[in-house]
Amino acid sequence: MASTECNNKDLVQLNQSNGISRILLNDTTRKNALSKIMLQCLIATLEKIKNDSKQKVLVLRGAGNVFCSGADLQWMKQGLNQTDEENRADAALFYQLFEILNNFPKPVLAWVEKYAIGGALGLLACADYVVAESNAKLSFSEVKLGLVPATIAPFVVNKIGVSQARALMLSAELFNAKKGKKIGLIHDVLPAKAIQQHIDEMCEQFKANSLLAMNSTKELLSQLSIQTNNKEIKELCINSIAESRKSDEGQEGVKAFFEKRRPEW
Repeated sequence: MASTECNNKDLVQLNQSNGISRILLNDTTRKNALSKIMLQCLIATLEKIKNDSKQKVLVLRGAGNVFCSGADLQWMKQGLNQTDEENRADAALFYQLFEILNNFPKPVLAWVEKYAIGGALGLLACADYVVAESNAKLSFSEVKLGLVPATIAPFVVNKIGVSQARALMLSAELFNAKKGKKIGLIHDVLPAKAIQQHIDEMCEQFKANSLLAMNSTKELLSQLSIQTNNKEIKELCINSIAESRKSDEGQEGVKAFFEKRRPEW
């Protein structure tokens, strides 16, 4: 298993009060991208709080009024210079995050502002309740970069189904929050100014329920999802993204992104 030591606690800020744990992705210079350190800090924070009986709800949000720009592409560029073992370890870190969030024993609410791209949609797929501002934009952008949305795929398919996953992952189209709600990725779409109150109301709704019953319900629903609890599928996903990360097209796609040009394929 990849290391989950957190070397920069400022990247993931935790605030706990009145039974609510609020996690803030805090790397505004990279638009809260999922870097290696961000993943490690998220995993470490989730592990730290998951069994705290005083906490009944988790809210996940991005700093700077931006949810998350997806995987850190500077990190992705390193794939060509890494060994197969190092690439697999990086891929496993993503899967580890999605697993712990998907199986988190308490309700997880995601607050989406501005946009959620690539790997960020894995976070939404693993959340129990997603609220997005009406002008939020989303995209499974990986294939545009020569990459495969492998580690998020089982969780996304479980959330929105194979048909929608095929259409959106293969097209990499940019879609709005309204469409996200229509396909089941998002639960509520509201004006930005109305979200805080709605999140607070939903937190109180969850807090009024039995913690044990909610935990058992999540475990039951998780057991019904063979895609996210199958070791062979997990290995397939990890291998797929590790291979695409170091592939010629994966490297060309990421390079073209930084050079602001169309990739040559």
